[in-house]
Amino acid sequence: MAVTILGLNAFHGDASAALLVEGELVAAIEEERLNRIKHWAGFPGESIRFCLQQAGIAATEIDHVAVSFDPKANLGKRAGFVMRQRPSVDSVVDRLRRGRKTRDLRALLSQALDVEASALRCPIHHVEHHHTHLASAFLGSPYEKAALLSIDGMGDFVSTMSALGRDRSWEVLDRVFYPHSLGFLYNALTLYIGFPHYGDEYKVMGLAPYGKPEFLEEFRQIVRPTIDGFELNLDYFTHHKRGIRMEWENGAPKVEPFHSSLLEKVLGPARQPGEECTPHHEDIARSLQAVTEEITLHLVRRLHEKTGLPRLCLAGGVAMNSVTNGKILRETPFEEVFIPAGAADNGTAIGAALHVWNRTLDQPRTWIQTHAYTGTDVDEAECRRVADAHGGEGLSIRHLDTEALVDHVTDSIID
Repeated sequence: MAVTILGLNAFHGDASAALLVEGELVAAIEEERLNRIKHWAGFPGESIRFCLQQAGIAATEIDHVAVSFDPKANLGKRAGFVMRQRPSVDSVVDRLRRGRKTRDLRALLSQALDVEASALRCPIHHVEHHHTHLASAFLGSPYEKAALLSIDGMGDFVSTMSALGRDRSWEVLDRVFYPHSLGFLYNALTLYIGFPHYGDEYKVMGLAPYGKPEFLEEFRQIVRPTIDGFELNLDYFTHHKRGIRMEWENGAPKVEPFHSSLLEKVLGPARQPGEECTPHHEDIARSLQAVTEEITLHLVRRLHEKTGLPRLCLAGGVAMNSVTNGKILRETPFEEVFIPAGAADNGTAIGAALHVWNRTLDQPRTWIQTHAYTGTDVDEAECRRVADAHGGEGLSIRHLDTEALVDHVTDSIID
């Protein structure tokens, strides 16, 4: 019987599911594509059902479940942080409240699949967050050996992990632990510039080219490189004391600002959502982008020094910064860079499943990610059916052959 592994990113932004059958990815999708709620952060029940339906397998045929978080990871570091920083009671209670939702995954899985929990005899594997990022980047790449780097906000108390990958495994070289995080820096400034929604960082990256790096020296006081990583100047933030308040009960995450008053003293008042975006804000965005590039390139160059390899696999939310990624090839010794589709937390469902297949079960690598077409599709007949059904609602419906459709679309773009 073929081995089936269900990978999950659950109770985290961009919740998703992926299904491996005998090491091959047969389906992967984000919950938001099905329930139409951006960055859904609950349990990906619809995604799970979709993946099983695509593969034509029953719930009881799942052999393994892989989840992209491990509550037991880095416990010593977590305990040390609590003793040193003494975070607020509210932040601890909020963390415990969120943790309770993740405990009984088997019950949630059985509810999503409408079967008794006792019928799901498959083991549930908890894989540390950044290991799932590295797995999605390396195990889905065409490389047998590569330098690996994962950078994001935070997962299992780590924001950055570098490693040396060989065959189906890797050796961790360095970690950057919470509260120091390049992803949190970018998130905090995204909120400060007045973009309030989870995932709005791309707007700041798009705003940056309009400005000048007038505040680069100020940002170099906010984040600075270390020998093997970087550190934040925590005087500019509150997350290490108050935690990061994220509301996600309705599935769409909302993060409260977590910069300190010192940041506004240095950069000026925060822009409120809907207020005019001025050249001042453009300059802040440009300066933030510039320092993000500096820190990322520092990490990449240091990783090359340690590995001496020509190939790099990159993942994590910060790996979605395409401007920085372009500079890696132009300004570092790496000759090739592989970044998986789903480099952010959506792809950790794939990474968790690959981790179990290739590392836990010690199976050979056979799958390479060559495309991202793993979700829903709609055929011509379905398009016609839906269009015709709504033709009486004032919509203008025209059926075009492929050549005419391409001409129409390109003319519309040009116009």
